[in-house]
Amino acid sequence: MKTLLLLITITFTSISLLANGYLAIDDTAKNKIQNIKLQFKVAEGTTQFYSYNYRGALNTFREVLSIDEHNAGANYGIAQCQYALGKVSLAEEYADKAYKTKPNVDKGVLLLLGNIEHRLANLDKAISYFEGYKKTLKGNKNRILESDVDLYIAQCKYAQQEMKTPKNVTVKNIGDKINSAAPEFAPCISQDGKTLLFTSRRSDTKGGQVDKNFDFQYYTDVYMSTLDSVTGQWTKGKNVGGKINTDFHDGALGFMPNGSMLIYRNIMKVTGSGDIYVSKKSKSGRWGNPKPLLEKEDKKISNKINSSYFESSASVTADGKAIYFVSERPGGLGRADIYEVVKTKTGWAEPKNIGENINTPNDEKCVFVSLDGTKLYFSSNGYKNSLGSYDIYLSEKQEDGTWGEAKNLGYPINTVKEEKTVSVSPDGKTLYISAYYDKDNLGSADIYTIDISNLK
Repeated sequence: MKTLLLLITITFTSISLLANGYLAIDDTAKNKIQNIKLQFKVAEGTTQFYSYNYRGALNTFREVLSIDEHNAGANYGIAQCQYALGKVSLAEEYADKAYKTKPNVDKGVLLLLGNIEHRLANLDKAISYFEGYKKTLKGNKNRILESDVDLYIAQCKYAQQEMKTPKNVTVKNIGDKINSAAPEFAPCISQDGKTLLFTSRRSDTKGGQVDKNFDFQYYTDVYMSTLDSVTGQWTKGKNVGGKINTDFHDGALGFMPNGSMLIYRNIMKVTGSGDIYVSKKSKSGRWGNPKPLLEKEDKKISNKINSSYFESSASVTADGKAIYFVSERPGGLGRADIYEVVKTKTGWAEPKNIGENINTPNDEKCVFVSLDGTKLYFSSNGYKNSLGSYDIYLSEKQEDGTWGEAKNLGYPINTVKEEKTVSVSPDGKTLYISAYYDKDNLGSADIYTIDISNLK
């Protein structure tokens, strides 16, 4: 009984003291605990971002902002996510908040701001941020080189000049029978000009799953459209399905001279980081089970085209005697380079890097060779004569068999945004390009046609 009375006395005394503030945790301690919790949450979001889970990271950073709307780390994290998702105006809004709240929020904040303003075509502002970022590196040549900041500055200045003198071309969205709210890219035209292949990340992808190992978007599938002989319009694009598309990544690359389909595949535990396959069409009109490129003709060379590294693009001349492909294998001039495989009288030669007139220390991603093998179109993010991000370039074959200096196709074909995948009509007068143009855009990357018949 005495023990119970003592407990009651202590309880009432404690309540009284708490009411008068004597035992309460002071506000400073509360703030410290809250800040520690928020710091852990920002770190969680940052981990999700670097795991390419941009949408998951956005949700985490938003939780932080619901408690502290001025949290610089969370605002910066959202800016990074929105930039990665291509929502550049939103990225600018949050990056500005983060920088104004805490100028040293991250070592790369000025670089991010520069890239954002570059994508928005605010080129003077972008240069200013890039120059500011360069100063933070304090003359460290290695870090300056690794950051590509000098390259970005040069690209901004090139864009300023190119946008003053647009090329005489006509840009047109190919329409909603091909494009959707999802990304469409890698357009490929058959050699008779009657079939269009393209790649998309739609909800009707085979298997209906998202890539949880990368960016949590739907896996890529190959789609097809044919040219209506009466209307001259492309029919509604349909998922090729069948044996072409899998539950993983499949993409359109083009056609072989015999009409076989060139495709990209990245299948867990089957391919390397990404390989080039070919599917033959049967007499019944069905596409056969894809096999690695040249596997039946020359397995040794086939194994040298498809390595354990990332192979992402391929194109073949009309006579079938030259294949150009992109690979990230070591020993090249940059991260991803363009290689050539040529058929001789004795068989297929070893894959060969096509050299520094084309390849840069950065990435060359998409490659397309004209039917006669004299023109090479490709995308790159490594040239100073670029409007920014990936641009489309043209190189012509020289008399000695080498490829000439790469020339930027100019504005408005190339913009401050990303132009990454391209093919050309059989007559060489129309580009089929995947881009983020503002004109009639249906969402994300769309496929456009560009009349280049007057392009010099």
